[in-house]
Parts: sequence; C-alpha cells; structure tokens
Amino acid sequence: MVKLTHEIRESLAAAKLAFFATSAKDRTPNVVPIGAFRVLDDATLLISDQFFNKTLANMKENPKAAISWWGEKGGYQIKGDVTIHTEGEIWQQDVAWMKELRPSLKPKGAIVLKITGVYTVVPGPEPGKKIL
Repeated sequence: MVKLTHEIRESLAAAKLAFFATSAKDRTPNVVPIGAFRVLDDATLLISDQFFNKTLANMKENPKAAISWWGEKGGYQIKGDVTIHTEGEIWQQDVAWMKELRPSLKPKGAIVLKITGVYTVVPGPEPGKKIL
C-alpha cells in the first residue's frame, strides 16, 4: 500500500490547480483542470465532481486515473484506481466540504482515488521516476 509523505501532502495542499487525467475504454485520453481536490487519508485522495462529463464517462469505463500538479511547494504525479460516490458517507463529506470551500458549487459526485503510485515531475536527471 502506498502512503503519502508529509512533503507530498503539503505540496498538494498548497496547489491551487491540478490536472486530472482519465482514459476511455478505447484508450482515448482526457485531461481536465480541477480545483477541488484534497488528501482523504495517507493512501487516498478526494476529488469533487461538479463538471465532469467525458471524465465521468471515462471513469465508468476505465477506473484508472492520474492527477498531477506543480506549485510553490513543488509537484508530483499520482496514479490510482477511482471509485465514484453519489451517496453515503464519502458523498456527504464531499457535499459538506464544498459548502465550506465554494458554496455556489453543487457536487454531482465524490471521486475517491486510491493511490497506486507517486512519481516525480521535477526537472532533472530522473523526471517521471516512481518514488512511492
């Protein structure tokens, strides 16, 4: 099981924007900018869905996804397996979080990304190296 380090958690928390990548069953890629994401626990991220269309369709066909960001505290790429929640505890946590973060947005779903790998995006001799 992959567990995020304190450094990675801080980097993600400081990021204002990330890019969320999915792929359809036929391998057609899709990437979208997202602003509502956070660490749920050391091995899981929560992504709030307000606007996903192709992204949602892709996750239903292929539950593999990646998120990548770069900000003041560096950046990383995280890959994992997604589950979509539209009811239950995770969904309710997402709705409550969005009420605080951006009250004008109404989540359509809560995406849980179970982390399977973390990769460096820092320029240098080993870009893309798996670090967790």
